Amino acid sequence: MFYHDQEIQAVTVDGNTTRKVLAHSDQIMYTKVMFAKAQEGEIPLHKHVHEQVTYVLQGSFQFMIDDGETQEVQTVHVGDSIHFPSNVLHGCIPLEDGGVLLDAFTPVRVDFL
Repeated sequence: MFYHDQEIQAVTVDGNTTRKVLAHSDQIMYTKVMFAKAQEGEIPLHKHVHEQVTYVLQGSFQFMIDDGETQEVQTVHVGDSIHFPSNVLHGCIPLEDGGVLLDAFTPVRVDFL
């Protein structure tokens, strides 16, 4: 099926972040996550059962991954990608205004629909 970006309504995640659910099936989902402003400070971490791959479409971000044994922080830029296994703590902050990420999840994030 086809999903046209201009026809998809963005959902407000928080005061700085909006998200669009793009193409998806019962097994996989793409989302576009848009950040209005750069942020500083601590990286908010979360985890979920979904395996996730993130691709940087615009801007740069500081990502943290904490697998319980090691904690790694890296800065990523346009064209970079990150893999997050299931149930691994991770998070990011945008380092530039207007940052955009493309996230893929499997299985699909029913909580986003």
